[in-house]
Amino acid sequence: MMRDINYLVAIDTRYIGEAAAIAKDAELIQLVYRFMNSYLRAALNARDVRTAYNILNQYRLLVEAMLRSGSARAAVEGVRHMFYYGHVSFDMKLTFVTETVAYDVSALCQIANELALPEEDEILRMFLELDRPLRVSSQETALLGVRKAQVKLAVYYLSQDAEDKARLIAKDMAAEPAERLGAIRRALETVTSKDFWEITDRGRNFEFMPEKQRSRLPEFFAWLNVAA
Repeated sequence: MMRDINYLVAIDTRYIGEAAAIAKDAELIQLVYRFMNSYLRAALNARDVRTAYNILNQYRLLVEAMLRSGSARAAVEGVRHMFYYGHVSFDMKLTFVTETVAYDVSALCQIANELALPEEDEILRMFLELDRPLRVSSQETALLGVRKAQVKLAVYYLSQDAEDKARLIAKDMAAEPAERLGAIRRALETVTSKDFWEITDRGRNFEFMPEKQRSRLPEFFAWLNVAA
C-alpha cells in the first residue's frame, strides 16, 4: 500500500512545482526538484521499479507543464535530473527504469518541437547521450529501449519535415550492430495499438506511433542500411 501513498505524494509535489513555475518562483522550483529527485533515489535504492516508473510519470508531466508555461530553462534542468537517474538505473541494471526515462525524454523533445522552443536542441543533445556501452548482457534490454525511443523521435521529426534532426539521430546510431537495428525495426513495425494491455496511468504503449510517423520508419532505416 505504501506504493500508492508514494505516488500520491509525487502527484502533490508535481502540483506544487507547476504552481511554482507559473509564479516564476525559482527557489520553490529548486526545492520541488530536490524532493522529486529524493523520491527517485529512494525508489532506485529499494530497487522498486514500479514506484520509480510512477514517479517518472509525474516528473515528465511537471517538466511538460514547465515547457508549456514559459519556464523552459527550469524544464531543461528537470530533464537533466531525469537523464542522471536514467544513467543511475542503467548502472544498477534496472533496465525498465532506463527505458522509461528514454520514452519520457523523447516525449519532451516532441513537445519542445511543437512549441518551437530554442531549448529543444539542448534536450535532444542530452537524449542522444542517454545510451551507454554495454558492460553486461543484462543491460541489452535497456539499450534497446533507449534506441527505440530515439527512433520514435526520429520518425516524428521526419513527419514534421525536420530532417536535419532526424539525421542527427541516425548519425548517433550509425555504429550500432545491424542485428540490433534490425530487431528495433521489427519491434516498432509490429506495434499497431496505442493502448497497453493493462490499465496504467500513462494509458499508452511506449512503442506505439501514429501512422504518419510509422510510415517514415523505412526511410529512416534506409539511412542506416537496415532492410525490412
